[in-house]
Amino acid sequence: MTSASSAKPRVLVAMSGGVDSSVTAWLLKEQGYDCVGAIMRLHDGTRDAGAGAGAKAEGSGPGNEPDDTASARAVAERLGMPFYVLDRREAFARDVIEPFVCAYERGVTPNPCCICNRRIKFGALLDAARELGCTHLATGHYARVVHTADGAHALAKARDLTKDQSYFLYGLSDDALAHVIFPLGDLTKEGDVRRIAREQGFASAERRDSQGICFVADNDFASFIERWREHTLPEGDVLAQDGRTLGRHSGAIRYTVGQRKGIGIAADRPLYVTAIDAVANTVTLGYEEDLLASALITEDWTWTGGAPAREAELAAAGEAGVPLTAKIRYRQPDQACRLSRVTAGPDAGAMCLDFALPQKGIAPGQAVVAYRGDTVIGGGSVCRAL
Repeated sequence: MTSASSAKPRVLVAMSGGVDSSVTAWLLKEQGYDCVGAIMRLHDGTRDAGAGAGAKAEGSGPGNEPDDTASARAVAERLGMPFYVLDRREAFARDVIEPFVCAYERGVTPNPCCICNRRIKFGALLDAARELGCTHLATGHYARVVHTADGAHALAKARDLTKDQSYFLYGLSDDALAHVIFPLGDLTKEGDVRRIAREQGFASAERRDSQGICFVADNDFASFIERWREHTLPEGDVLAQDGRTLGRHSGAIRYTVGQRKGIGIAADRPLYVTAIDAVANTVTLGYEEDLLASALITEDWTWTGGAPAREAELAAAGEAGVPLTAKIRYRQPDQACRLSRVTAGPDAGAMCLDFALPQKGIAPGQAVVAYRGDTVIGGGSVCRAL
């Protein structure tokens, strides 16, 4: 957990009604922080999720509110914390849902949680914290903010590596890292957090962790996008690596690079999605070996703290690159790689990650996050595999 001075600051606690944020609030109150609770209303699950959404933070009564809001309010009231419902539907629709839909329409597989963390949870919510007189924002993420040798802030993995969420947080700015508290960073989910919740009698103590993307029911991305755009996805061709037509699909958005299940094409060996062409509206299939790539390009690289020092190290390394590890998906073990900046050709200025071992199923649009040990160095979205 990030250390605090003897004069505890006023903290806005991001609450969801779940066990992690409830224990976060309890821990901070126990440690003497002046806490304010807040939950964000981000979407209604309909095409009109952003319509008429207000921007002000308003205290509100129990009334007829969703279960998660009622649960968060109950915890806040029990702990003696002021509680606010923040309507951020308009910002969420504009900054998270619309980019998510557009990415799928371009034939790439986005990671909306990374976008939401950067723009909403540690952007708009941090702004709201300041408006409410808070100097810090606390969340129930499993990650840590640590101090570097020069006194700067850095993002690090949680102690409980089975729950570590640093992968999704690589986009946090230096300003956010200086004003964020992760009380669960040094705790384990089952041994510590659920135990505390049980001891405190929180209703969420045994609640299962949420899965998937919060605004997409049953992880059915295609149906969500059809409702959002208010039209049916067009059919197209399913192709082999050599260009032969193998069949038809009912929307390229329904597929992602590396996918094996649900393809619906019979073959003598398992087939995988190896490419999606949004312009031609085609899905290309191949074998497992066709998914292997030794490097990738990312054009939107973000340093996670200490950008000047990172840039100097990158420049000094030159074409050899900086030795790091990286993940191309959340649950993947760290993979040895070298990070370098492309200096010539159409990718000039972009970052290249060259892996020690070929990686399977590098999917354009997904997040790639680099580490040095437990510390997050930076990350970006995969542009393409090499």
